[in-house]
Formats: sequence, C-alpha cells, structure tokens
Amino acid sequence: MSHLVVFDLDGTLTRQRGGFELLHTLYGTTSEAEALMDRFEAGQISFAEWCRGAVDVWRANDVTQSDITCATRAVKPKAGAVELLEHLQQAEIRFGILSAGVANLATQFEPYDPAFVHGNWIQFEDSRVSGIDVGVGPNQKGEVLRKIRAEHDPASITYIGDSHTDTEAFIEADTAVLFDPDERVPETAADAADTMLESSDMREVQKYIPKV
Repeated sequence: MSHLVVFDLDGTLTRQRGGFELLHTLYGTTSEAEALMDRFEAGQISFAEWCRGAVDVWRANDVTQSDITCATRAVKPKAGAVELLEHLQQAEIRFGILSAGVANLATQFEPYDPAFVHGNWIQFEDSRVSGIDVGVGPNQKGEVLRKIRAEHDPASITYIGDSHTDTEAFIEADTAVLFDPDERVPETAADAADTMLESSDMREVQKYIPKV
C-alpha cells in the first residue's frame, strides 16, 4: 500500500474556478448558462439535468470535439501545479483527480500519469458533442472517494480542494487541505478541512503530503 493524493480540478490544479463556466464563456453561451443556473438553484432541475442542458446548448451551437480540445489550451495550471505533480511523479506517490466539473479539461495533466480522473465527461459522436457522462455531482465527492479508497487500497489519502463541492471529500480523506479557498466557500467546508492554506502556489501543499 502507498499514499494517495487526490486533487480537485477547477480552482485547485487550475486557475479557473469552473470548467462549465469557462466553456460557456468561450462559446458565447453565457446567457443560456445563467438561465440553466437559475433553474438549478431554484431546484427545478437536478445537477445531471443541468449538465445535460449545458451540452444541449453547445450542441445547438455546433460545438465540436476539436473545439473542446482547443478549450483545454485555455485552461491554465495553478502556479506550482506542474512542479508539484513532477515531484509526486519522481517520488512515486500516486495521485488522481476528482472533479464535479468537466473532466475533459484535465487532459493537460495526463503526462504526469494520474491514477484516475473522475468527473463529468463530455461525449462525442462523429466528432461533434453528443452528450455527457455525469459521474460526479457537487455533493458526491465523499461517496466517490470511498469507492476510490476501496479500489486503490491506499495507506492513506490526502485530499486537496478549494470549494463547497469538496466538503464531503474533506470528511472522507485522512488529511484534507482547503487550498486557495473560493471566496464563496462556506464554513462547513472550512470546518471539514484539517488545514486551510491561503496561498495560490501549489508548491505550498507539498508539506502536507506524507513522504514515502
């Protein structure tokens, strides 16, 4: 058994706080996004329906697989993220990504050999957006992290995230770091974390990761 580090994606490994928001901005569909969010926050639609609604909007706007691939280039890593992942790779410490956002936007981290990327994957057919596999909702990270623990059997898990969607994962992890908190992060998330790190440099996280 070895230690496992699990990262949130948006706002943790990347500078942008929301993958769905980024794609809506890039494709000029922010007004449709606002309407969907209003319905979601009013309890009129589920998270899965919200995700599918976003994809329906992009499909209606002829967004292609190539467009999504190009969007990954607009995703900027957090300061120090690459250096931290290189350190984990060299130290042979396993890591994975657990996101309630668009999992396709994590592809830039593939060279560092993540053990897994769990999230919501946009699907394609004939090189066009066709749907989305909704795998992780905003309140499901604790449940998914338990499954990850059972599958990978680590000695311990360090979880690093920045927002309210990470609260359940903070509770499930052996060590939880609230990193560069979103300004909207609630007290429940802060209370669930073992450490709050008000820094935007991922290299600061290294001290909270057990040595091999």
